[in-house]
Order: sequence, then structure tokens, then C-alpha cells
Amino acid sequence: MAAVSLFVSSSTSAVSTERRFQPDIEVSELKNKLELVIGTAAVYQVLQLKTEDNVLVTTLEDDSRTLGSYGAASGMKLYVVDKDPNATAAKLDDVSQVEKVEMKDDEYDKRDDSVRAFKRRMKLGRFADGEDGAELSDIIAEDRQLTDNMKVGDRCRVEKPTRHGSIAFIGETQFKPGCMWIGVKLDLPLGKNNGSVNGVKYFECGDKYGVFQRPKLVTVGDFPEEGGLDDEEL
Repeated sequence: MAAVSLFVSSSTSAVSTERRFQPDIEVSELKNKLELVIGTAAVYQVLQLKTEDNVLVTTLEDDSRTLGSYGAASGMKLYVVDKDPNATAAKLDDVSQVEKVEMKDDEYDKRDDSVRAFKRRMKLGRFADGEDGAELSDIIAEDRQLTDNMKVGDRCRVEKPTRHGSIAFIGETQFKPGCMWIGVKLDLPLGKNNGSVNGVKYFECGDKYGVFQRPKLVTVGDFPEEGGLDDEEL
């Protein structure tokens, strides 16, 4: 099923970004994904589907329905209304009201927590080293494309070695920033952790039931649940 490209914006920001979603994604899961994009908690989101000309088509009121069931098509707009009574982001859209802090370029260059420092560490953009930098950029792009077709709760097969389970986490991690990782809750205790790495909790599962793997080594599908070890494995 082909993904649809929607232009996402919100009541807290005038900025619009193009995002790809699977038509069969449920509205509840869509809100969770949008929380990472716009910063509004899923519980405070009201989603509106609009035409390219900004004409309201419908409001996505039922969290259990899929995006496709509302008639979403590529090129349409997905507008997020922020109902958080404590939200202040909308007040910052008028940048003339925001106090500006300027930093000299050489001072900014020395910081290790900046976007520039991140790109330098990951060898992205102008910091790419020839073929190696280009290859890393290709890997990141491939990760994004693969994870667009995955969602938390999907049954999956994990390679190296082959195991079955359910996806419990999709995103970047602190143990290796810049790369997308899939956290899987395995059917059997054949993993490496309990959903935590270096003291950071990414998802819940029993000890040895958790594993993190790169997107290209995870296949989503209707894989049967593994019930136990074969005699040959004892």
C-alpha cells in the first residue's frame, strides 16, 4: 500500500512540513508520530484534513479509524489544532516578540551540543568525507523510508539471528544518535535487554525479551508467534 504525502502544520506554528504516512495507520498512532513533529501531546491534538486550497474536508475524530478511511490523499494538508490549555508555542510565531540572542560564529563552532557539531560528528552535509559521507546520508534516507512502513505493534521478523516478535519502539536512541533503530519485544527470551540500554528505557518487556536492530534487518509481516525452543535447540 503506497504511502500518502501530507503537508503537516499546526495552530502553534506557521511552518509546514511534508510527511509520508501509510493509509492504514490508525489515528491514535498518527497522533503519536505527530507529537515528535510538532511537539503537541497526542491527547491534546485535534486533526483536520484539508485540501491543497486549505478547505476543510473532515476532522479525524475517531482514534481507532485509519488515515485512509478519511480519504487522505497525497498533496492534502493535515492541520493539528493544539488544545493544550498551557501551550505557549503559538505566542512565539511572531518572532518580533522574541528576544534574540546572537552568538559569534567561532563561539558557536566550539559548542559540542549544536546542530553543526552533530553534523560534523555524523559527517553530514558539508562535513561529509567523499564517498563515506555520501554513504552515511544514503543510509539515513533509507532508514526513514523503511520506518515509514512500520508502526509500533506490528508483528515482525528480526534477522541475525532470525527471531519473531512485535515492534515496540521506532526512532533514534541515545546509544547511537543519528540512526534509526527498531526496538522489538521478542516472543522468546533470546534478546539482549529489557527494553533499556545504558539506563535509558525505550519500551517495556521482560529481561532478555528486548532487542534493538537496524530497520533493514527487520521485516514486518504476519509472522506466527514462537512458542518455545525445539528439541534440537535444548
